[in-house]
Amino acid sequence: MWNFNFTIKQLLRNYTGSYAKRMEQTMQLDIISVNQKLRNFSAVERIQWAVDNFGMDAILLSSMQKTASVLMHYFYSLGLENYILFIDTGYHFAETLQLRDEFITRYKLNMVTLYPDLTIEQQEKLYGKKLYQYIDGQKECCRLRKEAPYLSYMKNNGLMLSMVGLRQTEGGKRSKLEPLLRDPRIEGYALHPLFDWSDEQIESYLLENDIPIHPLHNKNYPSIGCECCTTPVRPGENPRAGRWRHLNESSDNVPKYCNINFSDGSGI
Repeated sequence: MWNFNFTIKQLLRNYTGSYAKRMEQTMQLDIISVNQKLRNFSAVERIQWAVDNFGMDAILLSSMQKTASVLMHYFYSLGLENYILFIDTGYHFAETLQLRDEFITRYKLNMVTLYPDLTIEQQEKLYGKKLYQYIDGQKECCRLRKEAPYLSYMKNNGLMLSMVGLRQTEGGKRSKLEPLLRDPRIEGYALHPLFDWSDEQIESYLLENDIPIHPLHNKNYPSIGCECCTTPVRPGENPRAGRWRHLNESSDNVPKYCNINFSDGSGI
């Protein structure tokens, strides 16, 4: 007689063992040789590589900016059910939230919205001020409202790879960006499928596929974060000049990034 209970338990043990073995193999990736291979891949091949090697443990972290629109469309085109994470800081432009909803409705994506542990009101009561208004508070505000919810979700769910839209052409620390980067915060990796794309490639893909983009991009906002910390960019300015302008104009010692993307502990 078929022992149903024994069979199910055996299957679970086999599955768990296979999963553990795959995770062990994944963490032993030779990142140098993997990057040599990924450099020659197309963006879609890099995404497929991530899914083939990490399964549902590979997610997309979406900022709702142009590169995120490209990557979300790739998820749709490939029919992926992998999670797309969006972090609602509580300070976003209304247009950012509207674009998130449009992608969910139009492409039926598996979008998960994450929230900070503290509401804006609770955070301000705890610290006695609006952290983003001060040089000594901006970094903590970004950590609490962006990095912490992201890392908590990744670690609590055992997710090992995050795809993001960073590119070399953005300059600064990102000019030497590799396709794959180890991220010890999640004991996993960050993949940059568009790391070698130009602005022209981004614009062409969006136009050819009739993909919705953040409306503020057409109003001199090349880089968009929280509404309280993002302003339009003037002609001739660096594309990131509009980020934390209220702090940059009072000091030179201001972070250029929110640190949600890992790079030797200093963010990119």
